[in-house]
Amino acid sequence: MKKALIGTAVFTLFLMPAFGRFQMVSGQETATAEPEVTADAEPAPETEVTNEFPEALKTRAPESIEEIKLLEEHVQQLIEKIRPATVSVSGGSGVVISEDGLILTVAHVNQRAGRRVRVTFPDGRRASAITLGNNHGVDAGMIQITDEGEWPYVETGVSEDLERGQWCLAIGFPVSYSRGNEPPVRLGRVLSSSSRTVVTDCTIMGGDSGGPLFDLDGRVIGISSRVSGSLNQNIHVPVDIYTGNKERFLEGEDWGNNRRNRALLGVRADQEASEALISEVTPGGAADEAGIEAGDVIVEFDGKPVETFEDLRDLVGDKEPDDEVKIVLKRGEETIELEVKLGSY
Repeated sequence: MKKALIGTAVFTLFLMPAFGRFQMVSGQETATAEPEVTADAEPAPETEVTNEFPEALKTRAPESIEEIKLLEEHVQQLIEKIRPATVSVSGGSGVVISEDGLILTVAHVNQRAGRRVRVTFPDGRRASAITLGNNHGVDAGMIQITDEGEWPYVETGVSEDLERGQWCLAIGFPVSYSRGNEPPVRLGRVLSSSSRTVVTDCTIMGGDSGGPLFDLDGRVIGISSRVSGSLNQNIHVPVDIYTGNKERFLEGEDWGNNRRNRALLGVRADQEASEALISEVTPGGAADEAGIEAGDVIVEFDGKPVETFEDLRDLVGDKEPDDEVKIVLKRGEETIELEVKLGSY
């Protein structure tokens, strides 16, 4: 892993001049523009990624200046292909995945099904749309453009097979649409993935919520949701959640726990640890009542293995408040098994 991190640092050093306009810049003016409203948008440009890009470089750091240049060229071509389909909506972002204007976003941008919203494309064109279904448990939502037209769109990929260290691109409108400012692109790596989350070091912030995460084939592999305890741990909704529940979204169903009735364990993670190392236990919370202590490493939750804190977060998210589960943890050289009654928030 050290080699990969060194490679990433070298890559950033060489690419910053070329990618300067794609980086987020704090303190810039963000006056909201009022572009001309139109019901028609042109299809996405037929941008072909032409450079011969080695498959192996999609999951490892460049090892030479030639490979750095090759990756840079490939990413720049991808940006021209994926940017037109990225939209600003309701203070967040989204991405169009079909010619008739089906959009992937997150539930906290949608709020609920049936809302009338406006979406804005990078070139300033706007369209009317309606929010569809939402899975609040994982923060996934869909929107449908209601104006007639052929809209720029991108393809969806598969998130199930993502690899640690795989290159990816996050794009969105970090402060919402502003005339003349194209949505910035952040290049990074996949840190971990599960059925409920994809974690990357592609830095995101407010307004990026709902923006797409792409692989180096230009396919959507996730949708940006939130930042974890560190700016280098950014959480995205796996695209498989959208494709696997498409009918529920299209039918306008709102399901899943919302923020007021989620199961809660009551622990914080040690952000420097690769395992589920507990740094803090909430006094009086479920974990505290069960006897979990700071310094414990949780290795099993409800019969399922836990390798990272994100695994633990996902498994807790599948439960309901007041569920009773078995937790196995390591405390020094000792293995301890505890029964925990989950709380809520």
